[in-house]
Amino acid sequence: MIDNHIYIDFKNPDSFKNILKKIDKIDILIFLIGLAHDKGKNSKKEKFINTNYRTFVNLIDFMNSSGSLPRKLIYVSTISVYGEKLKTDVYNENINPEPCTPYAISKHMAEKYLFDNYKSDYWILRLAPVYSDEFLLNIDRRTKVLNRFYRVGSGQNKLSLCNLKNIFSSVEGIVQGKIKNGTYNLSDNVIYNYNDLLKTQNAQSTIHIPIFVVKIIYYFGKLIKNNFLIENSIKLISTNLYPSDKMCEYLTINYDLNDLIDVN
Repeated sequence: MIDNHIYIDFKNPDSFKNILKKIDKIDILIFLIGLAHDKGKNSKKEKFINTNYRTFVNLIDFMNSSGSLPRKLIYVSTISVYGEKLKTDVYNENINPEPCTPYAISKHMAEKYLFDNYKSDYWILRLAPVYSDEFLLNIDRRTKVLNRFYRVGSGQNKLSLCNLKNIFSSVEGIVQGKIKNGTYNLSDNVIYNYNDLLKTQNAQSTIHIPIFVVKIIYYFGKLIKNNFLIENSIKLISTNLYPSDKMCEYLTINYDLNDLIDVN
């Protein structure tokens, strides 16, 4: 097996500068570095900015100044940059981002820097919650509490998810020159509800949580300015769709929850 990876500490500029000086040409940069979960604590805002923003800016600025800027820059971002709102059901690329959490703020900072400084060379992929056969965290957190399945209200509120394979195919499409540069939502070409997630999990019994209980948590979160409570309450009691219609103009998005093999 060919060893084709290099260890780099991206928080230490000297680490990647020494490596890049030895590389003649880089065609494509796909920036996947990101601090994501545990994303609601304002006390950790600087940590998110250092990881999600400064590592990226330091890297591409050095590449630019040293003449090694890649032909294509792909920054993997998040639909969280839009900010969750109780009265908004559908978020497309024309909606102005209003990030609320430290995680979303740091991601949007990187997006804006890329837009302001490298307009002709970038692709921004705003991912809906990602899942795969081996990564079910974003499904579990919407269906389980204390390892018990739960359902808020009737479970009919709609949401978007993103199969990991759809990320692979989208990046491949960019690499192959099939997708125009710009900013794209990326989600499955299927609209789900919470009952679909429970079905995927083969939930035989669920704890029923009335909507008014989650609304109380939401207003309590607003009172104490807790982003985690606000964000997750909105997700559970409202519809949140992030259509990838713009991406579908260039690429067929094939994968969805039906492609999960065995989630148990």
